[in-house]
Amino acid sequence: MKTGEVFTLTWDDIDLNNKIIEISKTVYAKDKEEKGRWYLGTIKIIGIQREVYICDTLYKVLINHRNLQDNYK
Repeated sequence: MKTGEVFTLTWDDIDLNNKIIEISKTVYAKDKEEKGRWYLGTIKIIGIQREVYICDTLYKVLINHRNLQDNYK
């Protein structure tokens, strides 16, 4: 995964039941003349959505992090 794609991930992009991360957006830098520095956009190839499979180690980390977030709610 590219760094810009990782920064845009939300729980809606992560399917823990099937151990898949769907990648459909990324972060882009704006021109210096424009107000702001970054914006979210779709990946460069329009209409293409990539899937990355989650290994067991990452799966355990994500489950623990999700449970931690739920406890703070």
